[in-house]
Amino acid sequence: MTSAAAPAVPWVHSPDLETYLSRSRASPGVAAFARDLARDGLAILDLGEDMAALCDQAVAETESMFRDDKVGRVHEAWRRSPAVRAIAGRPDLKALLALAYGRAPFAFQTINFRRGSQQDPHADSMHFQSRPAGFMCGVWVALEDVQPGAGPLIYYPGSHRLSPRARSAGDATIDTYHHHHGEALAADLETHGLAARPAMLRKGQIAVWAADLAHGGSAIVDPDSTRRSLVIHFYFEDCLYYTPMHSKTDRPATRLPARVGGGWVWPRRDGRRAPVPIKAFGAAVINRLLRRTRAF
Repeated sequence: MTSAAAPAVPWVHSPDLETYLSRSRASPGVAAFARDLARDGLAILDLGEDMAALCDQAVAETESMFRDDKVGRVHEAWRRSPAVRAIAGRPDLKALLALAYGRAPFAFQTINFRRGSQQDPHADSMHFQSRPAGFMCGVWVALEDVQPGAGPLIYYPGSHRLSPRARSAGDATIDTYHHHHGEALAADLETHGLAARPAMLRKGQIAVWAADLAHGGSAIVDPDSTRRSLVIHFYFEDCLYYTPMHSKTDRPATRLPARVGGGWVWPRRDGRRAPVPIKAFGAAVINRLLRRTRAF
């Protein structure tokens, strides 16, 4: 469900959210989800009893991809796993995101994990951004119950409302962008007194987070533990898509995102198709032709 006219900012970031929810006739559960996402930048939800079986299938179909202990994550497993593809394309998930953001969503990336990432706090918006801003989100799917010693996902409630200007990379190069971004983000969180919260999801539950939310992976206490999970990144239609860490101040590095399941979604500016750099177009074509499932 989407609004009649695509909003200039996601509904979950709009001061008119309550009016919108009332008009949309959202169920109490969906309305609570949208309010949590607006307040904290992350909301947890159950999609239904059938998710548990899909999670088991996804684990079975991807387990061999982690045979090498050096593999920490697997990109685009949807190409080889029908279960991963089914989860990313669930109509109820897309309807939920469409209501919360006011535009039609599409999944453009999947990442599978077997163990906790132990990743430093970061915001996805340094990798993926849109114009209008904010029309990108992450969906974290617990493929098994999250255990305290397995390095749970952590997030900083309310950090999505901090000014992104405080996290500017300044004169950073692509190679040093993470370092600059990490330092700026850590200082930002400390200045505003924001503390980390673990996301202790049960198998089949999802956590949706806003693009600007600070999140990461906590330390793994139990070395024999697993934290099997699936991350799906979504953009929303009728936007310009770009990569901030590759962009210049006056020239965004426009992306041509590939839709999970096949095809591309062409970036648009003011309702019209926007030009895509030849390099970005070529990379998208090559990636589609090779249909690679990448392990890192």
